[in-house]
Amino acid sequence: MTTTALEKLDLWLKLSENEQDASINQLAQKLQDEYIYQYTLSYTNNPAFRIPTFKHLPTELEFNLIIGGEFNMGLSEREEVALRSLIQKEGLDEEFLGSMDSMRPVHSVRLRPFLMSRLPIINSFAMEYIEVDLDDYISDYDLDLDSDRKIISATLTRDQVNQIMDKLRFRLPSEAQWEYAYRGGTSTLFYWGDNIIDEERITIAEFSDREKCQAAANPFGLVGLAVGEWCADSFTPDYSNAPGDDLPVIGDPPYIVRGGAAMLSPWQNCGEWVTCISAMRQAADIDDVEAGRFVKLLDL
Repeated sequence: MTTTALEKLDLWLKLSENEQDASINQLAQKLQDEYIYQYTLSYTNNPAFRIPTFKHLPTELEFNLIIGGEFNMGLSEREEVALRSLIQKEGLDEEFLGSMDSMRPVHSVRLRPFLMSRLPIINSFAMEYIEVDLDDYISDYDLDLDSDRKIISATLTRDQVNQIMDKLRFRLPSEAQWEYAYRGGTSTLFYWGDNIIDEERITIAEFSDREKCQAAANPFGLVGLAVGEWCADSFTPDYSNAPGDDLPVIGDPPYIVRGGAAMLSPWQNCGEWVTCISAMRQAADIDDVEAGRFVKLLDL
């Protein structure tokens, strides 16, 4: 089995465990100068949805393999029905439906396989490369000690993120890569379904407890996807001219941010969960502070 099995998620899920392991081993050989294979886990009820994790040797960051594939990007009609139902159930004003046009038209996107950092950038990592003010963390979290705040996801300006990436030769995910990775093969309002789950699982932004992180992971094993993360793309009002590939739309600020409900924790029951919708898009200016994670496109 060759690494071409990594290019289509539907094909990957049909492989035996031995065939998947053979492809993972071949990929590990290709990456061995920069990454080392760590482990493979399933984060869903489907035992075939197995995702390998690699460690980036220079930084010791863990990256998960995002199997390539094709998906419908944006808010589908079915998801809109689920959203309207959930808004009514939660007793919220329909103003929360106002951003739906920015998530349309739904369009098919083809993605190549890539690596994505398992966790967002955390303060202790950012501090190795730039100056970080530990007072600029998610202020509602009950963490007083500097040692605690160092393991919280870092909130950085776009320039700060760029400084780190320039030193490490990493890049931010394109908006298409982020949504594809977030959905993890799902086509529901959230990667876990159409209903709100326990807030603690959604808003996880402190990553010292590996067991807790695994429980909060999405199908691709990514953790902390609700902290609000920079994408490489400039914000566009909708998808009228969106490409059908995984490349970012580069232009002037503001930039795309995905996720964000963790920034509002603890929730006040006023619809914070809306920012966790799979298709939700937000705009951020260059001086705003957001979290982020890295990607590496694979040359197979």
